[in-house]
Order: sequence, then structure tokens, then C-alpha cells
Amino acid sequence: MSEERGRQQEVKEMVWPTEKDVDARPPIKLPHPEPQTQAETALEVAESSGTELPRGIAADSTHAFIFAHAREGAAVLRTIVRKNVEGDGPLAGVAGKELAATFVIGAGEEVSARVLGELEGDEMRPIAEGVVKMEEASHHACMHALELVRKRIEEEDYLDLGGEKYARNVLGRVMESYRVDWMVEGAQLPEISGFEMLERMKSEQISPFIAHEHPQTVALILSQLKPVQAAGILANLPERMQADVAYRLTTLEEVSTLALTRVEESLTRSLRSISAGTVRAGGAQATANMLNLSGSSVERNVLDQMEAQDPETAEGVRMYMFTFNDIAILKDDEIRLVIGEVDQSDLALALRVCNEELKERFRSVMEDDSWRNIEELLEYAGPVRMSEVEAVQQRIIQHVRKLEEEGKVTIVRGAPDELV
Repeated sequence: MSEERGRQQEVKEMVWPTEKDVDARPPIKLPHPEPQTQAETALEVAESSGTELPRGIAADSTHAFIFAHAREGAAVLRTIVRKNVEGDGPLAGVAGKELAATFVIGAGEEVSARVLGELEGDEMRPIAEGVVKMEEASHHACMHALELVRKRIEEEDYLDLGGEKYARNVLGRVMESYRVDWMVEGAQLPEISGFEMLERMKSEQISPFIAHEHPQTVALILSQLKPVQAAGILANLPERMQADVAYRLTTLEEVSTLALTRVEESLTRSLRSISAGTVRAGGAQATANMLNLSGSSVERNVLDQMEAQDPETAEGVRMYMFTFNDIAILKDDEIRLVIGEVDQSDLALALRVCNEELKERFRSVMEDDSWRNIEELLEYAGPVRMSEVEAVQQRIIQHVRKLEEEGKVTIVRGAPDELV
């Protein structure tokens, strides 16, 4: 036994030069080790995990303690930077990233690298800036910074990290990745109403989702969306529903908050912030705005069926509408302005599907050479999809509306005797 003790005393203990020697400490390695203490067992576990204490760092030093608690040390640095923690004693007047930089300099390369490795890139940046600017630091201040970090680790005085990455890691242990994406991305949405959420979706995504709903429900949904999106949704609904939905939208004036809430809850559980009282919902103008942005085939189908069901309501919608054929009611100089906004090939394509009155109006205001060019394009052009023609017509209508906003064109809506 005495021979074994003598062998132990011959082992040279490597003490970190910045800390006091410790009289009694387990040897670093023995040829024939005695039964291990709990601390030694833990150290072996750390070594087997690829976290072996670097050579030259004493196992009972503050450096070793922080090395073994790198994640907590990183949390302390995060806290120091984010809360701009101020030091004391030799660190008086030093705070935030400068205090963290002092720790990094004092901890040495191995310990610092292990602790900083637990931080995100954007968290390391301010600390790195502090180190670059701090060309030197007093040894006493560096050791004080290490003790400050150790004390906070022991007292658990630091910020635990949450956020998206942590949420994904935790949720990924209990559910599939697609459900994690849905949950995390949903949690990041701002506090907006359910209808505003729908506005962020594509029309073709919404249509199948609401096609099974009652037409009254669909009309209420469309009433809360912008006309261009509502038009896309209407076009993607089954034809048998289109006129019914448009009619209900036309006759829809005001709805209660309760009705809106019920509709929202049927679509998503994320609907929030509904105003009290009543909300302006639909009406003839809302339907007209929507149909103005739909293709002519949808428009014709809706208005024809609506007229068969309720001629007065259909006429109310038409009063607010401006279709491609309605360009014929513009004055000569106004039509010339429209022609100036449109490429001739687009105009020829749009005129392939229109009434003869409109063609005659364009012919009457255009120069002979220009009109002959249009006729040649109409005669020799190959077959095109109806959707392409409707898209060009809608672009031309948008030009007309732009000219109206600029005061260059007057669109007469309603009966002629309403213009005074």
C-alpha cells in the first residue's frame, strides 16, 4: 500500500498557472487505479463523448468547470451580451460584449472554442467584435471574468434559449417533420384575422377547400377578400356553384359578427380579432368588382344564370360592371387613348372574341393602315386558348380603368340618364 502511495506522489500534477495549487487532488492517471470517485466516472464519460479535457488544464480548475459546462457557459455569455450585464471589481465599467470578450481572452483557446461552439453565429458576432477591439486585457480582469461566469453557472443565473430552432428540435422528437413545419410556421404568423390569412393563399388553393361549403358561406368568404382574389376563387369553383355564389354575394349587405365568426371557425381555428357589430360584406358592387376581374366566360355564365333567377339583381350588378365590350360606349378620343396604351397584336387577339359593335368602333377611330394590320392579324392568326384572349381583354380593361383614375376617360355606369 505504501509503495502504491509513493507511486502516486511521483505523478506530476499539471496545475493551470493562473490558479492556486490544490494540496490534495486525485492523480490524473494511475497504472493501477483505485476505485473511482463519482467525479472521475463523470470525467471518463465526458472523454468517451469527445469532450476530453485539453492537456494543460487542471481537472479541478475553473477552466475545467466551465469546459465541462460549456452549454451553460454559453447561456451566461448570451445573458451578458443581451442584458448588457456590468462587471464589478477589476471589471467595473466593463459590460455586455466587452465583458464577454474579457472572458474569452481569459478562458484560452480550448475553453473559449468549446463555449462559443454552443452559440449561434449571430450570437458570436458581437463577442468576436469585442475580442478584436480588445487587443489586451489585464490578467486579474480575465480571471475575474471567469469567476463571474462560473458563479452564474453555479447559481443558474442565465437565460435559457427558446426560439424556432429549439422548438423544432423539441417537436421533432415527438412528431413528423411536416407537422413540425406547420406548427412552427403557424406560430410565427402575426396576429391577423383569418380572412387576412386567406389573402396570403393562392386562389387555386382556396377554391377546393371551400367548394364543399354552402354557397352562402362561400359568398361571405368572398365578400371579405379582394376582388382579384375573389375572382380567381370564383373561376375555380364548379360552374353549377358560380352563379349561385355570385347571386348570394350580390344580395348580401350586412352580416353579424357571430355569422362571420362561425364561418371563420369552419375554415381555421386561427381566426382572431373580429370587430364587434356589423361588417360591410357584399352587394352588387362587390360582385361586379369580382366579375370584372374574371374571364368573360365566367362573367357570362354568372350573369345569365343570375338574370334567369332574379333579373333585377342581375341588372344591379351590370350597372357597376365595365366589360371589354363596354369600350364601345367610350368617346372616339377616349378609344384612341386606349389604343395608344395597347400593343396592336394584343388588340387583335382581344377583338377575336367581342361583339361587332366594338369592332366597328375601333375601325371607325383607327387609321386605315392600322385597321388593315388588325384585320390581317385577325385573319391569319392561328387558334389560341380562350383563357389567353380573356387575359388580354382584362389587361386592356385595366388600362381603361387607369385612364379613368387619371381623369382622361369617363365610364358611364347605370342608365344613360344618370349622367348629368
